[in-house]
Amino acid sequence: MSNAANEPWSAWAESMQKMMSSPAAMNPFAGMMGAVPGMPGGTSAAFDPQQFMKALDPVEIDRRIQDMRAVEAWMKLSLSGLEMSIKTMEMQRDAYASFSKMSESATKTMQEGASAATESVKRAARKR
Repeated sequence: MSNAANEPWSAWAESMQKMMSSPAAMNPFAGMMGAVPGMPGGTSAAFDPQQFMKALDPVEIDRRIQDMRAVEAWMKLSLSGLEMSIKTMEMQRDAYASFSKMSESATKTMQEGASAATESVKRAARKR
C-alpha cells in the first residue's frame, strides 16, 4: 500500500495515541480542573476559556466519541478473538480426554479378549 492510502489511518492512530497518553485528554472538562488549586491533577494555572470552549465544541465531542467508538469496536473484536481461542482450546482438551478414554477402553477390551482367547486355548488343550 502507498503512504497516501495509509495517511488517514496514521493521522487517526496519532490522534488516538495523543488522546490515550494523558488522562486529561480524555476529560472534556480538564481545562476547568486546572483552575482549582489543590484538586487532584489541578494546578494554580489560570482558567483557559479557549481550552474550555474547545472542550465544549460539539464537533470536537463528536470526534472524540467516534474515536472512542473505534477503540471500543477494536477491543470487542480482540475480546471476541480471545474468547474464540479459549473455546477452541477447551474443545481440544475435551477431544483429547475423549480420545484418551476411548484408547483406554479399546486397550481394556483387547486385553480382555486376549485373556479370554488364552483361556479358551488352555481349556481346549486340557480337553485333549
